[in-house]
Amino acid sequence: MKTLLALAPSPRRGGNSETLLKEFCRAAEDLGWQVELIKVNDLKIRPCQACDACARDGHCILQDDMQTVYPKLISSDALVIASPITFGSMNAQLKTFIDRFQCWWQAKYNLEQPFVPEEANRKGFFICVGALKRKEYCENALQIIKVFFHNINHKLAGNLFFRGYDELGAVQQDPGVLAQAYQAGKEFIAMVEKG
Repeated sequence: MKTLLALAPSPRRGGNSETLLKEFCRAAEDLGWQVELIKVNDLKIRPCQACDACARDGHCILQDDMQTVYPKLISSDALVIASPITFGSMNAQLKTFIDRFQCWWQAKYNLEQPFVPEEANRKGFFICVGALKRKEYCENALQIIKVFFHNINHKLAGNLFFRGYDELGAVQQDPGVLAQAYQAGKEFIAMVEKG
């Protein structure tokens, strides 16, 4: 059974980004995929210390919950991330998580031994949700995601931006948005399976 790794960095349980992520993942489950949802805010992780110890072997020396995450990303077949927009970009939880892949950057570029080989043809998807309707806030987050996906050898296969949603549960009042997330999940999985 193929596995979709889903990252939910919002600290808000049942928040808008998490709700849309679950709709996306529901489509994957309906198509026979296993979904592993990681609530990033629940992880006990420290920010990257820029110590460069990972330059030796591509492994982070910080012993925290990230050590359980790296193998999951290696073994999964696809990746989806959904982030709220906070102060014009992705939230701190997701950015801290991404920064901890400096070790993967070292493995790929300095050691030339990436943990996910490029020929694996892995794909990823990004969803972001913000209260303000200014497009550039989601674009800012997307630029970081593009760099992250490139670093971990995942091709960004699509993204959805949802703007104007702030209150807890606001997206649940908009069935069209939920249907859009579900349909995106369905199309994404079909694309991944096609290769």
